[in-house]
Amino acid sequence: MTLQDFLSTPPQSYGQGNMNLLYSSSISGSGSTPVAPFHIQGLAIPFTSVNGVNVAAALKEVETFRFDYPTGQLSAKITGRQQKSGFYYFTMEEIVVNSLPSALNFSGDPIIDDTPAVFVPYVTLNFNNSAYNPLANNSEGSKKTPTQQKIDRTTSQFNPTNLTAIILGSATDAEMQECSYTKTGIINGKYNGSKTTAAGQISRQYHKQQFTTSVNNQAIAANEPAINLVTFKASLHASDANTTTIKDILNADRDIVDVLFNSQLSGSHPNKLFPSFAKVADTIFSIEGNRTFKLTNNKIYSIDTDEVLTTNNLGAVTLVE
Repeated sequence: MTLQDFLSTPPQSYGQGNMNLLYSSSISGSGSTPVAPFHIQGLAIPFTSVNGVNVAAALKEVETFRFDYPTGQLSAKITGRQQKSGFYYFTMEEIVVNSLPSALNFSGDPIIDDTPAVFVPYVTLNFNNSAYNPLANNSEGSKKTPTQQKIDRTTSQFNPTNLTAIILGSATDAEMQECSYTKTGIINGKYNGSKTTAAGQISRQYHKQQFTTSVNNQAIAANEPAINLVTFKASLHASDANTTTIKDILNADRDIVDVLFNSQLSGSHPNKLFPSFAKVADTIFSIEGNRTFKLTNNKIYSIDTDEVLTTNNLGAVTLVE
């Protein structure tokens, strides 16, 4: 029987709960008599046991089978599995035995009657795709690239031990994800960089002052890669709220929150400083979790300065009352 013949023979065709063993050996004589040693290489196990228990889910998760054999209990470590019609075929670490069962079935095949099969582990739910699998979506190995080879310097930092294999092109493929160097979304953030402002054609003139002026003129306010934010206490109100009414609210009745603004160095030497409170043209931010976002089209009452700040659709202060 070839492997393909074995795979196309359902074990349940020999009776419910029957398990087939695939073994290989030499043969002797005109009758092709098998000759020891016998190499057990695979298992075919049906979805339903002899006592009618559906073990299909357990077969998906099992890693080792233990079953009785004339020479004692054997332990088969699973190395691969294929789902067939009504059964699973398992490849396993090869087990070598020196004899076959003496009993024969109706086809003349050696059999063992009523042997229990122990599943290790015996899991009846689909563990790999369940909420109990802590390794779900984890990468258990690195991608390999056929264009790069692994250099083995475990014994020498000067001459790789696999230098000959590298020269011949037969060394092990290197663990490297090629898309890390080709996908726009990855290389922009890591290598190319990205801009929140547009310098335009002036960037080719290499004139620092003109370049800086052009970038600043085309920049989005408070959208720089890094900004200095200062916190102050405030209450938030609709943009059409009456300023006098906002100021007349008692602090005890306000919903006071922390807001931030982009404090920019101002003044002249030696009295330069970062302002503690927002002024016209500053941008106001709010905090939500670990994110900041602009407070657009709001009136913001500053508790400390008793001022009402009005912001536009970009979050910039347009009026201080």
